[in-house]
Amino acid sequence: MTFYEAALRVLEGVGHPLHNTEITQQSISQNLLSHVGKTPDQTMLSRLAAIARRTRDRRIVVTAKDTFALAEWSVPEDPEALAQTGIAEPNPEEDLPPLRMTERHPEPRNDNIRTLGRTERKRKDREEDDTRAPRKRRFPPMTEVAFDILSETSDPLTAAEIVERAQAKGLAGDLGAERLAQALLDDNHRRADSGRRAVFVHATETGHFSIDREAPPLAAAVEAEGSVDSSFALKAAVRDARHAFAKSVLRRFSTLEAGTFEKTIVKMLLALGFRELKVAKRFSSAIVYTSRKREGSLDVRYAIRIVLASGAVDRKAVQEFRRDIAHRGSQMGLMISAGEVRGDGRAEAVGAGSIVWLWCAEALAEKLLESQVGLKVTYLESFDLDEAFFERMAQEAADAQQRREERTRERNQTVDSSEVLAAVETMPQPSESAPSLASDPERKRRRRRRRGGRKLIGPVTEAQANANASSAASSVNESDSEPALEPNDDEKTDPGPGASEA
Repeated sequence: MTFYEAALRVLEGVGHPLHNTEITQQSISQNLLSHVGKTPDQTMLSRLAAIARRTRDRRIVVTAKDTFALAEWSVPEDPEALAQTGIAEPNPEEDLPPLRMTERHPEPRNDNIRTLGRTERKRKDREEDDTRAPRKRRFPPMTEVAFDILSETSDPLTAAEIVERAQAKGLAGDLGAERLAQALLDDNHRRADSGRRAVFVHATETGHFSIDREAPPLAAAVEAEGSVDSSFALKAAVRDARHAFAKSVLRRFSTLEAGTFEKTIVKMLLALGFRELKVAKRFSSAIVYTSRKREGSLDVRYAIRIVLASGAVDRKAVQEFRRDIAHRGSQMGLMISAGEVRGDGRAEAVGAGSIVWLWCAEALAEKLLESQVGLKVTYLESFDLDEAFFERMAQEAADAQQRREERTRERNQTVDSSEVLAAVETMPQPSESAPSLASDPERKRRRRRRRGGRKLIGPVTEAQANANASSAASSVNESDSEPALEPNDDEKTDPGPGASEA
């Protein structure tokens, strides 16, 4: 921290007035100064004396010569001591005799000659730059400038009034009102073509512009049926809401004090997985931290530079930080700032050497959203029909119906075969002890003659007919293979004259 900040810290801790030398010694012993220098006593005295002579906004008063106290202690101030404080002591070398000629004008050396040559060349370059036309300053986009100006006021403004306020803030050059109005209308058309909500509301009768504050950011998702896909409109509305919130976060960062901004960034880094955060070096406008973070299977050492001022990050700032990365033995660099990044700064960050990650402007706001530090998050439920789900359900229903039909066909075939088997099993089977008619054809013929011919008793099924046919065929084959039976006594007749020969 600066000499003034270190003095305030020391006096607050002690609680009583201290001499300039004591304040300097305690500041150095407590390691409060970001830069000590060769004569810290004289530097501390000059800074505190200048602060004590202020007419307003001063927190330090002089109670005795080179002795300071805090104004909030209500200690009486000594005007005579204030007049003598900070006056340089007389130089004892002023009474010495003058130097000789060679001492006043030493012979030039080669180093001095080269230095003088570079100085002369720089002076000529400055003179040439003064004669040239000044470079054209680059301004932010007109739509962003108009959005910031309209968000600061609740009343609608004309294009000329917006231009006037932008020029007063130094955010616009020679910008015409008609050109600004056309740019705002074109921005509305581009958003409408991409399915997003228009930001600027234009009153055609009066020509005033304002911001659509009444409609919530997600109102674009609820549109006429069939006009825009609801999911696409919802995504666009969320994107617009995040962009608007990032703008508000940056505006809030610009109003924070240096200490509050530092604490906020430290909390954000801890929430994002950084650990072992330690202060390595403090400057008046930046603070360098060292940290570690787990990246996959690696434990990466980071050097983190938090820029307290909201200025732009350029090539020089990235080069200075890269030297700090090498000095701290870190493997990666991270630069955090609420300001914008210039084109040369981006090119230098990915150039030769260690890669420097840049979390600046809207990228810093996105990281704050990711860490959810200092935010109140409200989750909204959004519903949309999943047509693919219903298509899968229809396909599953068709497959289930096909499986049911296959099971029905298999069941019918099983019933038919079971009926045939049951009919065959119910047929009477010949007894093993009783002689078979199929095995004795002569006996079968005699029984027919006694019955008076063939007669069928009761209906005969197709299965029984087939069984009878098969049994008859088997009996014929057996009769051909078996010898003829001897006739009974009742049926014996006298053989004919040729019976013996037969």
